[in-house]
Amino acid sequence: MEKKFHTVTITVYDRDTAFNTVSKLLHDYACFIQMRLGYPVPDKNVAVIFLILKMTTDELGALSGKLGQIDQVNVKAITLKI
Repeated sequence: MEKKFHTVTITVYDRDTAFNTVSKLLHDYACFIQMRLGYPVPDKNVAVIFLILKMTTDELGALSGKLGQIDQVNVKAITLKI
């Protein structure tokens, strides 16, 4: 299967409970991450993480599915048409 570029936006609504789980999962997928940008909002206990990934759509589905199962986490993925 062909590897494509994807963007993923992860919103963590409760940094205290979910951020470590998200970070560990992203560490497991580090070989696919081309860029990672995080924006913490400490006064709201929220964090937004933006990723650019190069992987197959099956791998993207696995990652986004695992992220989506974490409480207080919302994930949106887009496959780039390049």
